[in-house]
Amino acid sequence: MDIRGFAINADAGFIDGNLALLKRELAYYHELGFSHVELAPHGVGAIIGGRLEPERLRAVQALLAGQPLGVVVHGPNPLNLMSRSPAATDRQGFLASIEFAAALGASVIVYHAGRYLAEEDFLLVPQPYPPAAEQQLLWNREREELRALGEAAAQCGVTIAVENARPYLNAPHYCYAESLVKLAAMVGEVDHPNVGVTLDMGHAYLSARRYGLDLGEGIAAVVPFVKHIHLHDNFGRCCHSYERKQNEMAVMGRGDMHMPIGWGEVPAREIFARLGSYSGLVTLEMRPRYRDNYRDALVAARRMLMFKERCAS
Repeated sequence: MDIRGFAINADAGFIDGNLALLKRELAYYHELGFSHVELAPHGVGAIIGGRLEPERLRAVQALLAGQPLGVVVHGPNPLNLMSRSPAATDRQGFLASIEFAAALGASVIVYHAGRYLAEEDFLLVPQPYPPAAEQQLLWNREREELRALGEAAAQCGVTIAVENARPYLNAPHYCYAESLVKLAAMVGEVDHPNVGVTLDMGHAYLSARRYGLDLGEGIAAVVPFVKHIHLHDNFGRCCHSYERKQNEMAVMGRGDMHMPIGWGEVPAREIFARLGSYSGLVTLEMRPRYRDNYRDALVAARRMLMFKERCAS
């Protein structure tokens, strides 16, 4: 395994377009020992209406030029190539995100896999959940869109890494990528060198517990495609999509907690043992409520992997 560095996510909601805050956070991350930061264009206000804002992009570039951290990009959460809205809307936002990544020198952009049922529709009554025939059409659309976007990404020196999805109690099977096996099937059908997988270990554990999936089988399926890793912890206890108060949910250990690794039950050491061929970064994707524990989380991750990362080129 070739770990090229450890990133920390600059939480989009926490930053919320405040570049002065981001500047302070970047200094803090560097002081803690992180080599990279995972930035989101929606976190820094660089994309509005699906279009890149040149002035804001230049401001972000200037800010990054004064510090040593490398960059990974997390695409906007609402991007959904299976959206019922005109496909061009999401394609435009995706292309702007690729351009954002290229401008910041990021080699990877994380994309939340397409959803048959978008999160904003979960609470509609009745839920407009697509039948099997429509799901296949949406699958085909995602495959073709990813193939075309992979070509655009290749021209910018960027790799799209499709992230496996977290499950919810109130919307079973809303996303094909709740299953690592199905995510591997999608990326395999896309069959483009610039489209791979972001393996989110916390989401994978939640899905395995939610649906009774074989986690080892899922990891084995995605191993050939993994281009990026998200590392965080939880207790494997799925929640409803509308449960958002982390201070309350933490008491019972429910939901996608994004805690420091070692605090919950995600079998990260065993998962890493199955990723012997992996070469890339590991993002410690934690909620800002654990900000004071970032250093300890980084130390724990390094100890678990039992060797130091090498410097990325």
